[in-house]
Formats: sequence, C-alpha cells, structure tokens
Amino acid sequence: MKKLLTLITLFIVAQNAIAQKNALRKIADSINTEGETLYRSEWASGHSTQIFTSGFGGKKRLSGGYFSYEKEKKMTTIFFSKNNDPVVLATVKFGHSLDSSKYSIDTATRKFTEFEKDLYAIRSKAAQAVLNDTLFKFYENTSLNLIPIIKNGAKKVYVITAQTAPDEVLLGNDYLINFDRDNNIIKKTKLHNNLIPLGTGGIDAIEASSHQHLGETSPYITATDICAFKLWKAKTTWVISFTVSAGYVSAWHFRDEFLEILTQAEWEKIMKNK
Repeated sequence: MKKLLTLITLFIVAQNAIAQKNALRKIADSINTEGETLYRSEWASGHSTQIFTSGFGGKKRLSGGYFSYEKEKKMTTIFFSKNNDPVVLATVKFGHSLDSSKYSIDTATRKFTEFEKDLYAIRSKAAQAVLNDTLFKFYENTSLNLIPIIKNGAKKVYVITAQTAPDEVLLGNDYLINFDRDNNIIKKTKLHNNLIPLGTGGIDAIEASSHQHLGETSPYITATDICAFKLWKAKTTWVISFTVSAGYVSAWHFRDEFLEILTQAEWEKIMKNK
C-alpha cells in the first residue's frame, strides 16, 4: 500500500511539473510573439525615417509623427501631417523578410485608411498621456517612442525609451497603455521600475547580460526587453541574457532567438549540477 501511495504521489508531482513546464512554454511563446511584433514595428519605423529624411527632407518638416503596422505580409510606415485634421504625407513599405534594401515609398498625400485612423487615435491619446501623466518619466539624452498596436481586437500602445548611446542597450522606462474598443484609455502600466543601461561589450567581449525584475515588475522577461535585444543584437557580443525575478529566470538566447522561462528551483538545480 505504501509503495502504491508513493507511486501515486510521484505521478502527481511529475504531472504537475509537466503542466508547469507547458504553462511556462505558452507564456514564453506569447512574450516572444509580442516582442517580435514590437521589433518589426520599430525596425520599420527606424529604416523608414532614414529613407524619408534623406530623400524628402522638405516634406519631413511638415510631419507631425509616424507609426508602423503590419498587414498582408508587409510592414507599412506612414508619416502624417501636423495639422488638426492630419493626412498621410508619405507611405513606406517593406516586405515580410525586412530587407532594408527592398522598399517602396509613396509621397502622394492621402487620407488615413479606417485602420490607420484607429492607430492614429490611440497613438494621439497615448502621446497626451505621456505629456500629462506623472507616471511617465523622461531621462536626459533619451526620447520616448510610441508603438500603437491593434491585433485580435485588442488596442494598445507601448511606450519605450529610444536608444541613444552606441555602446549601450537601454531596457526599462517602458509602459503599456490599454484602450477599449472606442479608443478610450482603460489602463496604464509601468513595465519596469527604472531605466536599465547595459554595456554591449566593446573591446572586452561580454557573452552574457542580466537584469532583475523586482516589485510590481513582471516576473518574466517583457516583450519590450526582447524588442531591444533584437534591435541591437548586431551591436552586442552577448550570447544570452537573463531576467531574474523572485520566482523565475527568463533566458533569451541570441543566436537562435529562443526564449525559455525556468522556475528558480529549476535554475538552481541547473547551476548546482554545472
């Protein structure tokens, strides 16, 4: 009887462990997908701005901002005018593979599409919140980028700190603003407690980086962390980056862009056996 109870207990423990691993895998996949969405948007915005500025400087001075979105396997960035009834000044498009040498640009002035109207609306309300709400912090020699996303019926704007120094990757000072279907703000969340500059390596190669998530920060790596890692991957010597919280360790592998999330107990076991 004791052996049977022991076997049942071991079975239950094993099943719980498998269930936990599966749950963490789903969380990791979700974060990774969101990070990829942010990365693609920021990649398109950055390259489109270079194209627009270098070739159409006169029209660029009329621009009140930009945003990017993905549809029909194309990344689109639009630059809109400053006036109260804005129009699209230029449209830049890249293919799904994000080849910076393969793009199209259309500088014909046009109206927003219905989808673009919604993106503009939530971006504008996010911009007002950033200026008027003390939740949002500004650091010297940085700026805040707004990334509006409408996907699967959910509307949100990420606010991230833009990179300035070539020898640093900036994490943190990032936010998520959620909207209802009528484009009203329903929630504002601070994703990290502060700004976290990480050295990229330079002459002395650094193979691993790490930062902590404490307090109300997510116990897992954030989509904004992954976005930053993917954007600046080529400028670092990192092989892996760890995000450590009270209960979990998230490991982002740079070479194959793979995310795994381990419990602290699993992590300690791995480190003990090394």
